[in-house]
Amino acid sequence: MQDETGTITGLGIVGIETTEQKAALRERKRAEEALRASEQRYQNLAQLSPVGIFQTLIDGKCIYANERTCYLTGRTAEELLGGGWINAIHPDDRERMMQEWQKAASEQNYHYQCEYRFLRPNGEICWVLCQTLPELETDGTIKSYVGTLTDISAHKNAEQAIQKALEELQQTQAQLIQSEKMSSLGQLVAGVAHEINNPVNFIYGNLAPAREYTSDLLELLHLYQTTYPNPSTEILNQIEEIDLEFLIEDLPRLLSSMEVGADRIRQSVLSLRNFSRLDEAEMKAVDIHEGIDSTLLILQNRLKFKADRPAIAILKDYSRLPRIECYAGQLNQVFMNILTNAIDALEEYNKQRSLAEIQANPSTIQITTHYLLETGRVAISIKDNGPGMSESVRSRLFNPFFTTKPVGQGTGLGLAISHQIIVEKHGGSLQCNSQLGQGSEFRIEIPLHQTPIAN
Repeated sequence: MQDETGTITGLGIVGIETTEQKAALRERKRAEEALRASEQRYQNLAQLSPVGIFQTLIDGKCIYANERTCYLTGRTAEELLGGGWINAIHPDDRERMMQEWQKAASEQNYHYQCEYRFLRPNGEICWVLCQTLPELETDGTIKSYVGTLTDISAHKNAEQAIQKALEELQQTQAQLIQSEKMSSLGQLVAGVAHEINNPVNFIYGNLAPAREYTSDLLELLHLYQTTYPNPSTEILNQIEEIDLEFLIEDLPRLLSSMEVGADRIRQSVLSLRNFSRLDEAEMKAVDIHEGIDSTLLILQNRLKFKADRPAIAILKDYSRLPRIECYAGQLNQVFMNILTNAIDALEEYNKQRSLAEIQANPSTIQITTHYLLETGRVAISIKDNGPGMSESVRSRLFNPFFTTKPVGQGTGLGLAISHQIIVEKHGGSLQCNSQLGQGSEFRIEIPLHQTPIAN
């Protein structure tokens, strides 16, 4: 530029926009508008999506959460940003989920998948399936993660309902099987007791007159000896042959021992009949000690010493107890299950011990009963000095079909049924205390008086 004198005073630049430049500018504007439209479209899709969508940085900090994610977690987007989303995860699942997340990140796993629960502020639980994929830089490194959250609560609830129904079905099946087994045993025991009882009563009933007849004959013999002090040689030889003096002395003792034996058989029959009361549908007031003793009688053969196993001593510490209202036959079933398991454990334990170890610490089962005045309950403790059990085994003892015995030697039904009988049928409790190397104790508590519960 020049002034009036022609002196140059400045420079002016005139820009001439070429056709190519105009086209490039229009193309860039269209691209920017298309990008904005695409971003808006994806933003709308994310907000309307039936699944939760979120984005996190590689360190796990959340930078985006759609409305569905907010609904599933029960929190606002602002509460979820950063590390806030971690607080929405159920405390019981949080550590597991974070470990799996960190493992996937460290292994550069491009597809992470995990099921866990959100705990909403109102206490509701929402099960979700979380899936993530990485967003990559141009050089292939991960810059962030984009993920989805699918609500699987209905699926999980259905699974739990099916599992519960299966467990109830298994428990019902277990109860039917065990009840049938015990009912058959009860019928067998009752039948045997009846068959034994008739001839024993006949024998026992004849012992008293036999004693009288024997006494009369001995008195008559004494009278003959007094009246005829000089018997013939033939009689003297016969007296010596039969050892008459010993016979006169031993015959009363022989009759007494027969009476004691017959009385023991009668008591055994009574115990068998008591044990066989498995099908009684009504509660009765019974002596709990009779049920325990009846069960021990059934198991007596397994407690005795045999060539291939040592004896198992039974130590009783019975308190004076009133009669207890209960289903007597069902309680006998519980005693049978617990005592049988104790005997099995001790027998297996003794197979692993030397003779010196067995002699130093003989196998015992201690049975203790007492009345809990403060709760109005009766407590029965059955404790063995066997190998004990681990916590993982102890915690599953009462699960149907759980057993530690070899295949064919245990069904896993006994303790599950026992727990049901004590807890559901009698309103009591059945617990097991055990540690490896310390033996096991089963503790039963049942109310002294209770309202009958339908079978």
